[in-house]
Amino acid sequence: MSFFKTKIFPFVNRHKLKLICLVILSSVYWVWLPNKLFNNSCSTVLLDENNELLAAQIASDGQWRFPQSDSVPQKFKQCITVFEDEYFNYHPGVNPFSIAKSIKRNFGAGKIKSGGSTITMQIARMMRHNQKRNYYQKIIEILLAIRIELSYKKSSILNIYCSHAPFGSNVVGLSAASWRYYGRGPEKLSWAESALLAVLPNSPSLIYPGKNHDALIKKRNRLLKKLYNKNIIDLSTYKLSIQEALPTKPYPIPQLAPHLLGRFVTEEGGSKIIYSTLNKNLQLQVNELLNKRVQNLSANQINNACAIVAETETGKVLAYIGNSFSLKNEHQNYVDIINSPRSTGSILKPFLYAFMLSEDKILPATLLEDVPTQIGSYGPKNFNLTYDGLVPANKAIARSLNVPAVKMLQEYSSAKFHARLKQLGFKTFTKPTTHYGLSLILGGGEATLWDIAGAYSSMGRALINYSNIKNKYSANNYHSLCYIKSEVLKNKTANQGTDLLSASGIWYTFNAMTELLRPQEYVGWMQFLSKNRIAWKTGTSFGFRDAWAVGLNSKYTVAVWVGNADGEGRPELTGTAAAAPLLFSIFNILSNKTWFNKPTGDVEKINVCKQSGFKASEICKDVDVKYYQKGCNKTKQCPFHKLIHLDETEQYRVNSNCYPVDKMKHVPWFVVSPTQEYFFKQHSLFYKPLPNYLPQCAGDMSLHQLDIIYPREGFKIYVPIDQSGVRSKCIFKATHKNTAVTIFWHMDGVYIGSTQKFHQLSILPNKGAHVLELTDDKGESVQCKFEVIDK
Repeated sequence: MSFFKTKIFPFVNRHKLKLICLVILSSVYWVWLPNKLFNNSCSTVLLDENNELLAAQIASDGQWRFPQSDSVPQKFKQCITVFEDEYFNYHPGVNPFSIAKSIKRNFGAGKIKSGGSTITMQIARMMRHNQKRNYYQKIIEILLAIRIELSYKKSSILNIYCSHAPFGSNVVGLSAASWRYYGRGPEKLSWAESALLAVLPNSPSLIYPGKNHDALIKKRNRLLKKLYNKNIIDLSTYKLSIQEALPTKPYPIPQLAPHLLGRFVTEEGGSKIIYSTLNKNLQLQVNELLNKRVQNLSANQINNACAIVAETETGKVLAYIGNSFSLKNEHQNYVDIINSPRSTGSILKPFLYAFMLSEDKILPATLLEDVPTQIGSYGPKNFNLTYDGLVPANKAIARSLNVPAVKMLQEYSSAKFHARLKQLGFKTFTKPTTHYGLSLILGGGEATLWDIAGAYSSMGRALINYSNIKNKYSANNYHSLCYIKSEVLKNKTANQGTDLLSASGIWYTFNAMTELLRPQEYVGWMQFLSKNRIAWKTGTSFGFRDAWAVGLNSKYTVAVWVGNADGEGRPELTGTAAAAPLLFSIFNILSNKTWFNKPTGDVEKINVCKQSGFKASEICKDVDVKYYQKGCNKTKQCPFHKLIHLDETEQYRVNSNCYPVDKMKHVPWFVVSPTQEYFFKQHSLFYKPLPNYLPQCAGDMSLHQLDIIYPREGFKIYVPIDQSGVRSKCIFKATHKNTAVTIFWHMDGVYIGSTQKFHQLSILPNKGAHVLELTDDKGESVQCKFEVIDK
């Protein structure tokens, strides 16, 4: 204590002002260094899963300046320190001996020829935008260099220098220079290549590849000689290195995924390194397949396509081709179509099927009505303009039939399906349900390929993560695809009892999707089918503007779109003809061929009517025992099988008014409506029409015999004009279960004809509303209202 009183305190009192000034100067010196040494804009750099360069976007100031790297390759580290600053690891930011040598050399020359700058001092000069070289600026650089050394490790200082040093032309930083001059990353450079880049920052404005060849090669070789003399490289490496040629011109920066790069910049901002989940080799392969496909389709003026390949289990994107390539961008090839909303066509049908299975609305092969249909002002038609009358639900999905899909949506509810699509991850269905109506299932809304691929991948993920042992689901199965490596979600343990879709509902949906007819143009599909089992679906938008195809197995999800970016429709621009061949060619290069495990914990036994696909009723004749989705026994019983009363010969129908009850045969019969029968009997092998009534028996009027096939109630008909300028006639059709009856036709109360056996009539109705009424010779009648319109 006496020491402080006798020595320290008196000293402080005597030099109080000096000490205050020293503290202030020290504080100023400490805060002199900015938190961020460089504020220059950087290129945005996209790397693949193995840190291979996929694409980069030039910085806003026109420089190729990659964001600061985390480390410097060992070869370049040794080259740059030997050439620029041999004592880098030992000095405090300033090398006094180098400074003294430089001062002596400059005085001898009468001008500044050498600055004696260390790497740290060069950082200080670059921070200050390379101020004019003089002794004042040199003192500033020295002070700033020492300050930098107080705050940064030597490895960090070297990283900063290598990321901001000039390498000639508009190239800044080691990474950008390596890709511009050698077409690969700095970690893959040879000794000669590393040495060349190490000498460039010394005088970048005078020497860079393509100019001053002799001076540059001498400078490089002197450095290589120095490395050899210091035993850093051996003699054979030295001799081989000095024989290496110099690059003659800069390489273009790779642009293998420009649309994903642009997407990231739009969503997250630029001047960053993007560590993506993409696989460079797969990206190249898919890109090549896609551009070949577009080249083949260009004869039909189809000029654009895009594709995604993702890992089903995680949703991480492995390939992202946002558009086909065009040297002149003449077909809007710069547009990222993956993220552009387009009409969905039929691509949503499997989701509706899966929801109806999961919620026990149908069984996998339940018969659905497929006849000409008018619902209000909406009249859906099948793509091929034919009808089956009745069709199993799984076949309707496999054949992508429109009318059964609309019937399913009508039963399920458009509003409910609209909400479910949002839960699946679709972000573009933002309008009220009334805007879409029943057309939602047939392309009445727009979606992006990103959301479509994400939704199918989520379904596959939910099935993969389902536990048969626990009968449990994992949380967070349904999420968007991901292309950022750090954002990939890890699968969680299966511990919840329910999920958005049941595992068995997904399983039967995928099974239905494996039965689609392969495209005829893809000649190798038979070979493909034997090796690869995939669930897949196509879609075609109205007007042939968008062709979709999506497929998946337990390893990969692939989605493609083909069309024109400007929305121009083209003949044969369909999912099957245009998009599916590309889908299969992509799957053909993918290695893993695994299929999903059956969710045996989510099924239960049920007796199914063999003919209708519904849960068997007591009177169904042929019954199959099936294992369908858990809860399937809650579904409706077969509505088609009914008991009918036959005479002893079982050839005629009878009733108690005309035939003894004790002699009747009560037989279960598969009964359908007249319209359903008209189409169904043309396709079904098992269908037997109802027997006619015994002549003396009156018909059972509770079972309709007569129906109008065309036009249906509410139809609006356009009557075209032929080449001669005359309006064409309409062919109206009807059907009757009894082929022997006569049908009498009336329109607007006026008799217009009669038909027997084949009930078709050629009519030329005037413009406006009409009522068509048909009556058979037994007294049964039916009518419909329709309207003839101008186009």
